[in-house]
Amino acid sequence: MKKLFILTFFFSQAAFGNQSLENYLSYMEQIAKPNGDHREGEIEIVIDPIKIAEIQKVQENRLLQKGFSKVDAVEFSRTGIVYEDQYWLFLRDAVYFPKKVPGTYNRLIWKSELKNDSPGVAVLPVLPSGHIVLNLNYRHATRSWELELPRGMIRQGETSEQSALREVKEETGLIASSLVFLGNIAPDTGVLSSVIPVFIGKITAQEASNPDYSEAIAGTIALKKEELIQGFIKGFIEVSVQGKKKELPLRDSFLSFALFQAELRKLL
Repeated sequence: MKKLFILTFFFSQAAFGNQSLENYLSYMEQIAKPNGDHREGEIEIVIDPIKIAEIQKVQENRLLQKGFSKVDAVEFSRTGIVYEDQYWLFLRDAVYFPKKVPGTYNRLIWKSELKNDSPGVAVLPVLPSGHIVLNLNYRHATRSWELELPRGMIRQGETSEQSALREVKEETGLIASSLVFLGNIAPDTGVLSSVIPVFIGKITAQEASNPDYSEAIAGTIALKKEELIQGFIKGFIEVSVQGKKKELPLRDSFLSFALFQAELRKLL
């Protein structure tokens, strides 16, 4: 009976277009992060195929009891690689929560993490005057203009420092003569696996910026530390974007982290 159940599980996975278990487990090896242990109060990722099938069925029944349709219950409990493209992996893992409660949990992984220790970097650029330079960046996800630190993906073969210097130059045209590592930030531990190194860069020269075609950066603004602090208190800073005055939100987690770390280390 159990064998029939497992076969039904794998056929249903194929029917809904999921990648094979083999591909999923291959990615798990590349990600090379701890699977956890529910006995230690952690969320444990299950990689045994039979247990994965059992947990998926438990989650399906749980969703049915919550009023989801059969089709949605099957789809929303489907484990493995839910979706992938050239940038992202959307995984739904079969897990044991603390006290060995079975279920599923979703997470997003930058594919660049598979080749580098981190998918990207962020930099706090500081001019000789002490002013901090921020990008005026239109973000697709929030559908709004944001004041942000220069940041971006680490390319294959780059160190995090090399990537930091390149990203600052590309996005702002600024040349940093030196970098100091401020620490690592996890932007959203609830869904993202990413841990991003953040640097402070001493700017010594200016060239033309060359942002990627997919970036909507309207320019930069240089602000005193005190202006930034007041902006965080208000929640925004008034900036001219494309000739129009706008109240741009000041909520970049990378900037908050960098300012805090730089202050603790007396670098500002």
